Amino acid sequence: MDKINEILGKKNLVIDELDSEILRTFIYKMISVSPNEIVYCIAGTKNYSDDEFKERRFEFLSTEPIVVETYHAPDGLTKMLYRVVVI
Repeated sequence: MDKINEILGKKNLVIDELDSEILRTFIYKMISVSPNEIVYCIAGTKNYSDDEFKERRFEFLSTEPIVVETYHAPDGLTKMLYRVVVI
């Protein structure tokens, strides 16, 4: 949240909680863990090449998440766990 607020602060905006629109703005990469689990990676202070990201993906998967939620599709049947980490 601090990193996001730092970026938004440059535009005189502040947020109190993450929502889907804000996440889409800041998502750097995604890691599919399983058909029902995904990890969204938000860029911290470094941008990784595709090869470097691929090599370090397991490290990123073990990073402490800033958000852990479950998405429920409108059909009520489909659920997906998602985590958000800053890398």
